[in-house]
Amino acid sequence: MGQISRNRNYDLILKLFILMWILTVVGVLFALLLPISVVILLSIICIGMIVFTFIMRLGSVIIFIIPFLMGVLHFLFLVILIEWLGAALVVSVFIGTILIFLLIALIGMRFVIVISDVLIYFFTVLIVFVVFGFIYIFIPVSSTFFLVVAGIFVLAFALYTVYEIDVMRSHYIRESEIILFALRLYLNFLYVVIEIGLSSKKFRY
Repeated sequence: MGQISRNRNYDLILKLFILMWILTVVGVLFALLLPISVVILLSIICIGMIVFTFIMRLGSVIIFIIPFLMGVLHFLFLVILIEWLGAALVVSVFIGTILIFLLIALIGMRFVIVISDVLIYFFTVLIVFVVFGFIYIFIPVSSTFFLVVAGIFVLAFALYTVYEIDVMRSHYIRESEIILFALRLYLNFLYVVIEIGLSSKKFRY
């Protein structure tokens, strides 16, 4: 990663990635004010918008509605998981996950040129361990097992995000694709699942 010249749209994509996570937090807070029926409806709309966006390859500012609605969808998942695992574990993991991805983006913007690929991945692993270690030590979680499972999933998502950032830096990205690339980075593994689904559908036909 440190050996490739910076793509001229690289910083802008990472800034939009950070903005999308901020909009997600706003969406979660907004969902607190809504009845659960509206939350479910907006969550369904969110899923539909995501699939439609990647099918049509949209790149307009309307895409920024998706992270906001993802916040509503996250809130729905939080409500379900809190009933099962308790608020301390679920909320702390959610906040920790957001912090991890924001730190990855900031490292990508500030230090990616001056450090090697190996160090980028090392710092990613270190950040995840520090955040989840803090949760384990200072937060009275209901289940250490599920905390470890959550940590493994977040680590996998974080490493894949770093990989995507690395790939992004080595490819020319047109101005019209900047927002779509930021959304692809934000959605992470969900983007991969959608692409596999769309590709398999095209293959069948």
